Amino acid sequence: MIAPSTAPTRTGWDSARIKKDNKELDSYYSAVKQGIEPRSTRQPDIDAAVRLSSEAGKAFDGINLTFKE
Repeated sequence: MIAPSTAPTRTGWDSARIKKDNKELDSYYSAVKQGIEPRSTRQPDIDAAVRLSSEAGKAFDGINLTFKE
């Protein structure tokens, strides 16, 4: 899976950026499958949503900044 924001450089594709983007998207999809809605697809937001959900025992809704019932 290649992120649309990743563009080729003079020496080729930036594989480190592609790997980082794919890792973040995998983490995001994993959280969404658990019912968690992170604020964004950025890793710090995903980690925070998963941590809050684990502590509260309820899925976090990053859009409304509340827990889902």
